Amino acid sequence: MTYVEKLKKFPNKTVKLDRFLQAYREAGQGDHHLVLLHGISSGSGSWINQLEDLGHQFHILAWDAPGYGQSDGLATKTPKATDYAVRLKALFDALNIKKAIIVGHSLGALQASAFAHDYPEYVEALVITNAAQGYGQSDAETQLQVFQKRPKMLQELGAEGMAKSRGPHLVYKQDSNALSLIENVMVNISLDGFTNASYLLAYDDIRNYLKNLKIKTVVIAAKQDGITPIDGIKKLAEDLNLCNFQQIDQAGHLSYLDQPDVFNNIILEIIHQTK
Repeated sequence: MTYVEKLKKFPNKTVKLDRFLQAYREAGQGDHHLVLLHGISSGSGSWINQLEDLGHQFHILAWDAPGYGQSDGLATKTPKATDYAVRLKALFDALNIKKAIIVGHSLGALQASAFAHDYPEYVEALVITNAAQGYGQSDAETQLQVFQKRPKMLQELGAEGMAKSRGPHLVYKQDSNALSLIENVMVNISLDGFTNASYLLAYDDIRNYLKNLKIKTVVIAAKQDGITPIDGIKKLAEDLNLCNFQQIDQAGHLSYLDQPDVFNNIILEIIHQTK
C-alpha cells in the first residue's frame, strides 16, 4: 500500500475555534499526546509514518497550519510565530489536551518553539527537527527576498508544478513512494497560507523563543539536508546550550519521511526519559 493510500486511514478532521476552522489528522489512543507541526512546503499528510507507527504509544495530532489544507488563515498578514502559537493553544483547549510532546519540523520548529515559550505548561517536551531558524536578524533586502521567493514560485509554477520541481529537494532517498506523497501534500498549498508562512520565515527568529527555555528540548538535524544544513543547526544547539542533539544520517530535509524508523525511535526515547 502506498503512502497516499495509507493516508485514507487518517482523514482530515476539522474543529471550529471561535471563528476559525482548524484542520488536523488524528491517530492512536496512547497515554501521551504527540502534536506534529509541518514545514512551509508541507502539510499534515507528510507525517504518515508517525500517524501509522506511533499510535500504540501516543494520541497523535498532526495539524494543517493556518492557511494550509482546510485550516482558515490567520487574521494578520504580518504574522509572528506567536500568532501560530495562539491558534495551536486554541486547538489544544478545544480537544482537551493538557500536555503534549510538540514536534516542529522546519518552519514548524519556529512555531513550536513559540508555543513552548508562551505556553510552557502545555509542553511535556519540545522537539525541533530540521529547523528553519528564520531571518529576523538579517538585513532588510535579504528578508524581502525570502518573503517573496516562495509565493512567487507558487504563482509562476502553480501548486502541481511547484510540487514536481521542489519535491525531490526535500528528501535524500529519491523513493517514488515518498515523492508521490510529497506531491499529494504540496498540491494543497494555498497562496495565502504560503505567503503568511513566508512572512514568518523572513521576519521572525527561532532564537527569540528558545533562549532561556526551561523545557526539555531535543534538536534533530539530518546529514544530507541541503535546505536547513546540519552545521547551522549544530551552531544553534551549541549557542543555546541545547545538549540533546540527534543526527540522522542518510536523510534530507524531510528526515521523518526519509528515515522514519530512526526518527520515530528518537521520539519514543523521549517517553522513557520523561518517566
